[in-house]
Amino acid sequence: MDEALLASAVAGGPPTLRLYRWQGAWLSLGYSQHLSPERLAACHRVGAGVVGRVTGGRAVLHGGDLTYTIAARESELPEGLSASYAVVCRALLSALDRIDVQADPAPEQTPAGSARGFDCFASTAGHEICVQGKKLAGSAQRRAAGGLLQHGSIRVVPDAATVASACGLALDGATSLAQLGREPAPGALEQACIAGFSEVLGCSFELGFPTRDERSQAAARKSA
Repeated sequence: MDEALLASAVAGGPPTLRLYRWQGAWLSLGYSQHLSPERLAACHRVGAGVVGRVTGGRAVLHGGDLTYTIAARESELPEGLSASYAVVCRALLSALDRIDVQADPAPEQTPAGSARGFDCFASTAGHEICVQGKKLAGSAQRRAAGGLLQHGSIRVVPDAATVASACGLALDGATSLAQLGREPAPGALEQACIAGFSEVLGCSFELGFPTRDERSQAAARKSA
């Protein structure tokens, strides 16, 4: 669906902020990442699905997080990779502040979208989100045909240790809202994100649903 929303934005459709959660544990791989057959089997043994994404970056274990997607034309966000990461970072910081989480951006000198290592939450890249030196939210971006797609994961509860280990991910170096004593009520984090993006981008949002064409594109990409 995220790919379909990007294609729709490039074709002149409205920019989209999509917020979603996952049913069960899923390991998403950055565009250039691959799993060995042994690692894939280990994921399946602990009930973790595996999915590839079109954005870069490193592997993320989903299930205890809120995932956001921005799909828009490049011209609708500040020009350049670092500047577009920075404005999304400010929006996320604003969102977290609304649920009483005092977070900080990762140092800018760390290259945004760095592909080093396997685990997204084992280290930080520029304009990602940390609390007390531990990573809370990671992001990855793709640009194509004048469009921009940015994914991000905000950790709500910690990953299950057995699942993270089977997926080849670190068991420390990151934090979550629950570990900070700030696990929000259902829907509160989503509303905070909408308000944060609205404030920083200077826009208002309307609830929308995928068009028939977007649903068709998403179904076609899923079966490809």
